[in-house]
Amino acid sequence: MSGENSDEEYEFIIWWNIENYLYCWQRYGEKLDSPLFTATSIENTKWRLSLYPTGSFKENYIGCYLNRKKDNGPESIEIDYVLEILGSDGSVLGKMHEAKFEFEKEDYWGDSEFVERTRVLQFEKSNIFPVNTLTVCCKMRMRENRSQERVQMCAKTVINFEKISFVWDIEKFSSLKLDQKIPFVMNSTSKEVLMTLNLFLCEGRHSDEIISIDYNCANKKFEYFHFKVFLIADGGNKIDCNQREFRCEGYEKNKVFSLCLTKMELLGKKDLYLKDDILTLYCECVFTTAISFEEIVCTKLELIFPQSMPKVNIIGKQSNNARSLREDFKTLKEDYKTLYTDGTLSDVKLCTGTQSFPAHTAVLCARSPVFKAMFSDDTKEKNKGSVDVVDLDDDTLHRMLLYMYTCSLEDLKWESALRLYEAADKYEILSLRKKCSAFLEDRFTPTNACDALVLADRHQDTHFKDVVQNYILDRKRCVFVSEEWKVKLENNLKLAAETMHKVWIK
Repeated sequence: MSGENSDEEYEFIIWWNIENYLYCWQRYGEKLDSPLFTATSIENTKWRLSLYPTGSFKENYIGCYLNRKKDNGPESIEIDYVLEILGSDGSVLGKMHEAKFEFEKEDYWGDSEFVERTRVLQFEKSNIFPVNTLTVCCKMRMRENRSQERVQMCAKTVINFEKISFVWDIEKFSSLKLDQKIPFVMNSTSKEVLMTLNLFLCEGRHSDEIISIDYNCANKKFEYFHFKVFLIADGGNKIDCNQREFRCEGYEKNKVFSLCLTKMELLGKKDLYLKDDILTLYCECVFTTAISFEEIVCTKLELIFPQSMPKVNIIGKQSNNARSLREDFKTLKEDYKTLYTDGTLSDVKLCTGTQSFPAHTAVLCARSPVFKAMFSDDTKEKNKGSVDVVDLDDDTLHRMLLYMYTCSLEDLKWESALRLYEAADKYEILSLRKKCSAFLEDRFTPTNACDALVLADRHQDTHFKDVVQNYILDRKRCVFVSEEWKVKLENNLKLAAETMHKVWIK
């Protein structure tokens, strides 16, 4: 092994971006290959990178290899190379020190214990989840007769998946007995049966009755799926109960997993979790289908990175530059938060009915066209240095100001998101309104979708309204017979008629 080298010392560098990496279906011993690439600066030799997401020779370790393929180059070529696994923000999750190897055609070399799988999937989630992309980087150089040409390349593989979500109501939950099974059939949009599920109680270590679910994957074309379950509490909040990944083995018909809930715990908080003695679960299932795209997408000096990564000059040290940009942004964000919380040099106050909030007109004007118009003219607000916002409660105004200073949303819940959406619309903070609608969309249930529909209609948000209506139409049997639908829309008959008319059109 030799010492560390900078990127400038390598003749060829390739970045392989694997989008939707968390949905890789490969079993132990099965590999995922990069698109074939030609290292023109290394005697026009052809190569692939291979990744073993669940292990090649040792379980719980991701294996990573460099493979030389058949080509018109020399029979044998000696190179130095380095392999790295990067998160979508450019941070290094695993790295193999520079290795020397003489590659003949069809040779492969790498590391079967490149990085612990649990480190990538659990401890480094924050580096992958923003865009669900993992990057493998390979740097190569010849030992002798080195080329003066330096080539950088970017390859991309996209794993396709189908995501299905549904609400599962278990009625008369308090009377559910041990081993009594409550069935559910999950269908695709084309009404094809994908999976059958059974919820039941089983006895735990301390005689607790634990809620469990077994499944039978009816569609054999799916080799892998990721299953996530939430408990819907009163008010529509989702509580994460469990998530698991499954691989459909031909010899295994059923698998069972347990939720982090017991019957006793739920009965102890009936008013919160068991309205009308109904346990409501929100389930998300992601099925991996195939690879939808694999190509070399860039051979220029400025590479195409995942959306969240800054474009940088790859001849320089891109990882250090990206990290520096993130640290600068973090510092700026913290400084602006301090400016807001301390009220330093504030020149205006926003006043609710019970509290006043110091602020800075420059920030308000930069973030809101409404405030900009207010302070640009000779208005009473500008003259007296305060603005009455009695239509907002203290919590909503605080959240709106914090977002205006830092682009942050902290500890947002369903009800606070509804109020914040209204505030964002009133003050024309469109990015905040969009984030609130995205937050609400991710937490739709048949019992709270009516609130979101009325909200979107009242504020003439056409896109958000279409999203809510499509959600309702997909679950029309649950929604249209609910009390929430009758109560929320009894004063919105036109909206109700419009929504139900879409059923007929569809």
